[in-house]
Amino acid sequence: MPAQSQGQDDAAFHLETEGIGVIAQNKRHGRPRELFFVWFAAVLTFTGVVTGQLFTALGLNVWESLLVAVICSASFAVLGYASATGPKAGTVTLTISRAVFGARANRVPAFFSWVTAVGWESVTMVLTVWAFLSLAQYVGLPSTGVGPTIIALIITLVLTYTVPILGHATLLTVQRILAFVLTICAVLVVVAIIPHVHWGYSTPVKDMAAAGAFPTFVLSLSIGLASTFYGWVNFAADYSRYMPAQTPTRKIVGVTFAGGGIANFVMMGVGILLGTFISGSAYSANPVMAIAKAVPAWAAIPFLIAVIVGDITANYLNAYSSGMSFLSMGIRLRRYFAVAIDGVICTLIAVYAIFFSPNFVTFFQNFLDIMIVFIGPWAAIFLLNHWMSKGQYSTQGLSSDGRDSAYWYSGGTNWRAMGAYIIGVIATFFAANGALWASPLTKAWFGGADVTAFAAPIVTGIVYYIFSAGRAPVPAPSTEGTLS
Repeated sequence: MPAQSQGQDDAAFHLETEGIGVIAQNKRHGRPRELFFVWFAAVLTFTGVVTGQLFTALGLNVWESLLVAVICSASFAVLGYASATGPKAGTVTLTISRAVFGARANRVPAFFSWVTAVGWESVTMVLTVWAFLSLAQYVGLPSTGVGPTIIALIITLVLTYTVPILGHATLLTVQRILAFVLTICAVLVVVAIIPHVHWGYSTPVKDMAAAGAFPTFVLSLSIGLASTFYGWVNFAADYSRYMPAQTPTRKIVGVTFAGGGIANFVMMGVGILLGTFISGSAYSANPVMAIAKAVPAWAAIPFLIAVIVGDITANYLNAYSSGMSFLSMGIRLRRYFAVAIDGVICTLIAVYAIFFSPNFVTFFQNFLDIMIVFIGPWAAIFLLNHWMSKGQYSTQGLSSDGRDSAYWYSGGTNWRAMGAYIIGVIATFFAANGALWASPLTKAWFGGADVTAFAAPIVTGIVYYIFSAGRAPVPAPSTEGTLS
């Protein structure tokens, strides 16, 4: 039987005790416009700058790179559709996923979601530490060596995990406040770099990452989508689940597209423009310091503040949602303890990246390559099932991962979904062309372009639709229950 929630009402600066349970209707609150600040603050971060610079580093010119940024920004509309599952089901993304994969089999995508969330936490934590060290250098404080680095890491940990441990309402409140700080800093940085941009920047075809301009464009788009839509889709419902069930999908799509899309275009755009006049080797070694030295002195401190604040706000979502994915694996633990465990793991990974990894940008790109292989196929099945089921979910089914669940299927597994997922993962794997793995098919068929972002939804979506005979099973709605 599903456990009954003992959590208090969702309130800012109070410890949220709700876990992955279905939120009772009498606890539902909030409006779609809240999501604007959630996604705006989370996306207006230095990660987008790193990704945007990769477009020019791979060989695209400014205008081709900006087109990639536009398409990636448009993908936030699809993220909004994924967010609309939250009010319909009343729980977090990877628990809603039980409806399609099965009460037990859902632990597989939940595991990969948790791994990727931890990866994003670690990547963002490293960037934050570097920004703190760079800021210390500018104000005349110790900024090199093990001691200052450890101090910067400790400060980063405290600032990063306090809000996610407190929970949902605190996160929404702080994101709204910090969104204004980030906007001011971002405007100052854009004004500072515009005079230095080489608008005619271009790379000879022979030096492009793939065999020609179009394959390189496709490769860049795949990387960009991995860091935008695919980077957030497994978190989507976590921040909308408290909203009333009747909240219009179109409003959620609209505010998510506006908040995430605008922020993403600004930050990717900054990275693209910086890529036209910053040394690639300096950028790869330490992108934060490379930019801080390249912009005018008056803009360096606002830039570093933007990096610190932006990456911390992004990690609020990473830390909160990684805890939810952790619980969705069937682990019985309080939500805030799950966040704390993630913090320990991410700290260990960050220590490796800071002290032992010779090239952080390569580490970041490798992580994106691995992530999309497992998240892309899951996202296709999750969204297609939501569309085919018309957003109808069994509360009882989502509240239990035992035999009493309406989503038990066959031994806890919906083999149609799992079969499509396995096929999708294999297809996505053979569509990859990255540092860790370059499929011979990408060179033979796509000129060396990485097409994982497209293989995942196309192959997986078609296979799942065929396996399901075009119709998702919809268990009858049941009595409302919750799982703490």
